[in-house]
Amino acid sequence: MNSILSAPRTSRTWTATVAVLLAAAALTAPATASATPHTTTVAANSSRLALSCKAATRTGHPISFSPALTLQQRKTRITATVHLTKCSGANQQLRSGTFKVQGTAQASCSGALGVSGSGSITWYDAKGHRAGTSTVRPTGSATGYNPGNALLGGTVTSGPLNRGRITGSATPTSDVSRCAVTGLRTLSAAGTLKFQR
Repeated sequence: MNSILSAPRTSRTWTATVAVLLAAAALTAPATASATPHTTTVAANSSRLALSCKAATRTGHPISFSPALTLQQRKTRITATVHLTKCSGANQQLRSGTFKVQGTAQASCSGALGVSGSGSITWYDAKGHRAGTSTVRPTGSATGYNPGNALLGGTVTSGPLNRGRITGSATPTSDVSRCAVTGLRTLSAAGTLKFQR
């Protein structure tokens, strides 16, 4: 994953533009940042878009950070379950999915570096039947108010969309402004994930 984070806000609404955050995890910036919401993006090389999905954490199932994010960068475990909906693109068989990802990174309120981990996406067709499982390897980093974005970039290593690149952007839907003061253990977010070949 590439650069993804921005200044923190007291409330965020994830804009549908995350390439399966999956990963989906994002870091928050210090409380001194401006109050204007920002959308983060993970860049990918130009290529054919195979699939684009709306991505979001579900109520009660946020992205989690252990130990909690603080101003000091340290090794942090990030876990997330991201729900993919309204998928469209060249691969019309895949309409929705559940993206589970976990990894570690050197992370703080202002970003994440050295992301490593693993993930899987269980895909469903238009009728809600299972359409396969993709294995994903996160390969990102992030700077800004959404450290969880570090899990939103990567490569599909097997299954549907094999060898595809994943990119994403997301906006927190939970308050991240207290990260620098009390630490941040969880984060809810929404955005868009894209799969490119």
